[in-house]
Amino acid sequence: MKNKTTDYLIIGNSAAGLSAAASIRKNDKDGTISIVSSEEYTNYSKPLITYYLAGKVELEKIYFKNESFYKDNNLRLILSSKVVFLDEKKMVAELSDGCQISFKKLLISSGGKPMTPKIRVVEDQNKKEYVNYSGIGGVFTLTTLEDAIKLKKYINKNNIKSAIILGGGLIGLKSAEAMLELGSQITIIELSDRILAASFDKNASEIIENKIKENGGNIFTNTTVDEIIVTKGKITGVTLKNGKKLDTGLLVIAVGVKPNVEFIQNQSIKLSNGIVVDDFLKTSVNNIYAAGDVVVSHDRLSNEQKNIAIWPLAIRQGSIAGMNMSGEKVRYQGGFFMNSVEILGIPSISVGLNNLDDKAIEGVKIFSQFNPEKYIYRKVTIKNDKVVGIILVGGIERAGIYSGLISNEIDISGVSANIAREDFGIIQLPADYRKHLVVGEGIEV
Repeated sequence: MKNKTTDYLIIGNSAAGLSAAASIRKNDKDGTISIVSSEEYTNYSKPLITYYLAGKVELEKIYFKNESFYKDNNLRLILSSKVVFLDEKKMVAELSDGCQISFKKLLISSGGKPMTPKIRVVEDQNKKEYVNYSGIGGVFTLTTLEDAIKLKKYINKNNIKSAIILGGGLIGLKSAEAMLELGSQITIIELSDRILAASFDKNASEIIENKIKENGGNIFTNTTVDEIIVTKGKITGVTLKNGKKLDTGLLVIAVGVKPNVEFIQNQSIKLSNGIVVDDFLKTSVNNIYAAGDVVVSHDRLSNEQKNIAIWPLAIRQGSIAGMNMSGEKVRYQGGFFMNSVEILGIPSISVGLNNLDDKAIEGVKIFSQFNPEKYIYRKVTIKNDKVVGIILVGGIERAGIYSGLISNEIDISGVSANIAREDFGIIQLPADYRKHLVVGEGIEV
């Protein structure tokens, strides 16, 4: 394939990349914009892939931008092409098919890739060391639409009735829910002492764990998969670190996601658990920007540089990066962790810092209400009279109010005693802030 040139090159065809493309096109009507994606499918909503797997969403409903988006914005979309090398000095990207693309401005929004832990494999009684599980039938990751399509086909073809999910985080829990919807017996294996450990405390995790068990699921914590047992090329079981053996026809590996930066290793672009960017989302190299799950950026609550891989921030970062690439100068103010997920009919939201200890850290107060029988839990973490974290399980109706208090750094010293009550609402907020909500844009009440 012959070499190409473009004014703007975007690596990644998801939330950050498409948000950037739209911003660039608003400012630059004529510049050429090329988007490269390693996937064969056009954009899709990653949170919906487990709903597709469970049969709740049809394939054509999973896309968040229709094909006219590319035509209307005069975008050149290159699918099934992976960037394998980036020469930031010559401003050239080399693709897996051998094509080279020269660019004037670059956005790296290549997202994350699943972590694949090293697990011993026992195949037909012979122990082997496997790092790549792609050759074993019934072993999957689940982070892309292609993963979901292949997994669904495998389940149907092999009449799978039991599945093991390695990892009790968000991806693992949504995978488990999808398998339960398909009528499979599921077992979750989690190395931590509880599921959703990164987002939840023990009380919140307990509610979701109990709901999974009520629906016939099993959960093993404080352990992991030690061996994968394979017969005739397909998984037939696993052995756990605690010595327990489990039969299964399916293993979904969901131990986490890491920034996809392989193609820029050993380059001059600064890396630290992701691509380091400045306040304008520019990397350490001029004319090269980064946004989305691949970046390390400012966490407003901890005042540290962190990789915060969530959809809303990817969209915001992409939009700001696109503005700055096309002539504006817009500062990214930072963000904070926020996860919203519904598991087996129980909605939950975790926002901000929820791992602070009120007994060990000065200025920290924690208010909570816990009703496991009704699947209700509220926890509000306050530091120096400002809300810095919330966990809501079951009743999430006031999530918008709490998120607004966090985002706007409102002093709630006068109302903190009522902050975790079930009826906490706009009437309890400080008067000046209530006035702002009434005359301003407002938030959910």
